[in-house]
Amino acid sequence: MTAVSSEYRDRAADLLEILKGSQKEESFFASSFLDAVPLAQFRDLVNQLNTQYGEPLSVSRIIPASNTDGTVEITYTKAVLAMRMVLDSNAPYPVVGLLITGANMKDDNIGKIADEIAALSGLSGFQVADLSGDKPQTIVELNSSEQLAIGSTFKIYVLAELSRSIKAGERQWSDVTPLNRKSLPSGVLQDWPNGTPLTLQTLATMMISISDNSATDILIDVVGRDKVDEMMRRTGHTQPDKTAPMLKTLEMFALKMPSNSDLRQRYIKASETEQKQLLADEQARLGIDSVSIANLANEPVHIDTIEWFASPTDISNLLNHILKTNDPVVLDIIKVNSIIPPGDALRWNYIGGKGGSEPGVISFAFLTKSKSGKTYAISGSWNNSKAPVDNDKFTLIFNRLPNLIASR
Repeated sequence: MTAVSSEYRDRAADLLEILKGSQKEESFFASSFLDAVPLAQFRDLVNQLNTQYGEPLSVSRIIPASNTDGTVEITYTKAVLAMRMVLDSNAPYPVVGLLITGANMKDDNIGKIADEIAALSGLSGFQVADLSGDKPQTIVELNSSEQLAIGSTFKIYVLAELSRSIKAGERQWSDVTPLNRKSLPSGVLQDWPNGTPLTLQTLATMMISISDNSATDILIDVVGRDKVDEMMRRTGHTQPDKTAPMLKTLEMFALKMPSNSDLRQRYIKASETEQKQLLADEQARLGIDSVSIANLANEPVHIDTIEWFASPTDISNLLNHILKTNDPVVLDIIKVNSIIPPGDALRWNYIGGKGGSEPGVISFAFLTKSKSGKTYAISGSWNNSKAPVDNDKFTLIFNRLPNLIASR
């Protein structure tokens, strides 16, 4: 394990004093940080933390990723907050990045979390399921049968179908395909040179770990949309007709554009077979040139109709399929970015995760194996078609669930 550098340890101590109100932010943060997060805004955040979690008391743990990057856990009166802190690599090592990644409440319990999720505006739901048997067994749930927009969490279905096709001998993880289709961010492949050769395993890893949309659309082409729809049904999706045909990311973006309102209305009213034909016939209007990300950046856009949908129960079924299939490559891929803070991940023998978000939508899915040998699916989503959801708030609430389940 990486040792904590003296510079990082000193900055962690300084962070505690900043949170206590030393007002030495200008010597603590790099100017680039304060340009992005003005001092008044940062102090408002500190005051909010104090109101919600009480007084900051001590640095309880430092989990280094490198000499200049890691997680600092700060003990407050009511909770322990995990903060990712990144230093400039040059003396005097000012802080260039600070992000709250988790909050473990003292005397926390699942009931409190369920109440907080239930109180969110819009529609929310979650499920924790034991995967020890053939079928998931619910431990706790809220609106677990509700079909919710899940954003990029749908990409696990694509991964599951790719795994099936490889186990069936139809293709191999080492097969190479060119970068011949590009979408919009998230991801990086949209900026790579056209034709770049990529293995299926590389594409799958980028699709899950950084939610690369271009990788996703290429893989849907490789395995076939019909096969992904079939996998969705095979894994026990309770209302597959709400999502099938599985949209590629670029198609989803394009259907939401104001210029495609007529196309969108035709799509919404069409049968599944008609929707497939429309997608095939209207590719010219569903290309990258038809999409302006500005139209999707700030407010929810048709998240009730043009999206990927699944209930928490559906996600438990999907994760159970991933577990029972026991493809080591898939299990390695989904643990590359487990989403939760590094310190919290240490509570588990294994944790893999995928999330998804857009204005009005946030979703998480975790496959976990506890120190005691138990395996769980933990998933949940929050939707609001009228206003953006607070991603940070939901993340802080939801990340408490795995911490509590880990000790069972």
